[in-house]
Amino acid sequence: MRWAPLASAGWAAAYGLVRFWFATGHAPDWELPGSDLMISYWLSLAFCVLSGVLVVLPVSRVTIGLTWAAAAGWVAVCGFALLDVVAAVLPGLGIPFDPLGLLSRVGGLTGAGLLAATALARQRQLDPSCLRCSGSRRPVTSTPHWAIAGAAVAAAGCLIRLAAQAVVGFGSTPYDARSAVILFETGFLLAGLLLPLLLVTRAGRIFPRWMLLLPGGGLGAGITAYFGVGLLQMFAAVLRHEPIFGDIDLPEAFFWVAVPAYVLWGAGLLTATCGYYLRTRRPCRGCGR
Repeated sequence: MRWAPLASAGWAAAYGLVRFWFATGHAPDWELPGSDLMISYWLSLAFCVLSGVLVVLPVSRVTIGLTWAAAAGWVAVCGFALLDVVAAVLPGLGIPFDPLGLLSRVGGLTGAGLLAATALARQRQLDPSCLRCSGSRRPVTSTPHWAIAGAAVAAAGCLIRLAAQAVVGFGSTPYDARSAVILFETGFLLAGLLLPLLLVTRAGRIFPRWMLLLPGGGLGAGITAYFGVGLLQMFAAVLRHEPIFGDIDLPEAFFWVAVPAYVLWGAGLLTATCGYYLRTRRPCRGCGR
């Protein structure tokens, strides 16, 4: 994986030029409010510079940890990609779909993948006992207790979110009242209750791994990133003495319950997915562990 640091450096330079172009007044009009990412143009440019610096620094456990953190950070700031997926799958909900914004967010997520590949490659460089897994594999014969706890947290987050919506009324959602809402609510329940259960029980073993790993990891990361940043924005709004989501006709108490519930849901789903991956992964092709 020697290509990973070079590719990451090239991405940081290319995407940094795009962010600079946007920051100097050449950004298009985005369909989603504000920007294509969940941070400003100049801050995203600084993030590109930081990512490039991490790639060229000497290899150490500190720089590897920071590179992993940078990869997670890019996933977080591209949180609007979650809305892109929902808008593309269920156009009847009325969520705006912006092809240019999606392209820009794909660029940010590409950087996240390259930075993660760089961190992984350097982990293997520090521990060359196996170039495929760095000798870090340990057999997992049962579902870890922390994964079961994560599944419980995910289900609890989903139920809390539903309870908050029940209090304000299900007719107060900002989506169009069409048949797509039924599909959305069905997927909502499947991802919030059934998916966590399948990830930590024997019933989940009858499915091909990708059928649970992809939605578990993708939805877990997307929900955590989007609503995690949203929660930080809520705290920032309070510090600035500004209204929270003032353009939506819902009480602020609803957001203080619903948004943290989403964060718990996403983080729990990621945790359960990690446990499912460890439980079902195949032996390393390099060392057999």
